[in-house]
Amino acid sequence: MKNALFICFVLLCFLASPVLAQEGVADSVAKYMTLGKSLADQWDHQGATIAYLKVLKFDSTNYEAAWRAGDHYTELADALPEEQKSQKEAYFEQARKYCQKAIAINPDGWEGHLRLSVVYGRLGLFRGGKEKVKLAQMVRMEAEKTLELNPQSDIAHHVLARWHQNVANLSSILKFFAKTFFGEELKGTNEEAVEHFEKAIVIDPNHIEHYLELARTYKFMGQKELMREPLEKVLELPAVEQDDPEFKKEAEEMLKKLK
Repeated sequence: MKNALFICFVLLCFLASPVLAQEGVADSVAKYMTLGKSLADQWDHQGATIAYLKVLKFDSTNYEAAWRAGDHYTELADALPEEQKSQKEAYFEQARKYCQKAIAINPDGWEGHLRLSVVYGRLGLFRGGKEKVKLAQMVRMEAEKTLELNPQSDIAHHVLARWHQNVANLSSILKFFAKTFFGEELKGTNEEAVEHFEKAIVIDPNHIEHYLELARTYKFMGQKELMREPLEKVLELPAVEQDDPEFKKEAEEMLKKLK
């Protein structure tokens, strides 16, 4: 009888151990996800990146940790000075890696596509000619995919607006590359940029950068009289995002020049 009870006890321990191990993994994932979000709220992008990479060590199929790691690698790259070009580019490549990993985990997750569209835009700054044009096309494709999955993504509208703004004012050389290597022209207009910025503002009327870039687009269009209202809105809104104080300074300078 004692032997039978002992065997039952060992068997129960054996069966329970994977459950206990799984609970340990779940606890660790939850702990590092919470830590990552807390550090992100403090603009500690390096700490947040490390936390999300920890999550992926425990759970390599964690979609949210993958796209958030990609997002914070982008932030790390953006924060580096231009003199550290090679390090910036390396961070952007890491960002691409984790955004693509997120999409591989969950192709229908809009966040992965959105962050990848941003990364492609940043990488385009380091590329020339043919590859720059190819990346520009991929920015548009990923932003459009984001809106297909989540029509209420104001940032996806912002990305598409910037795409149209950039293409509309692109050099004739890069437009030539597009026509030569891809058999099609990069077709973007300032009017479509305005349309997407306005949609982004409807979705999130408190996002300062939407207004600043809308004003910049009006400047490209030579419609300086339309710049004042969005620039004044930039100064009126509270600074919430990390770069908002800089955006406010830029808006103030632009308003001074209008006067």
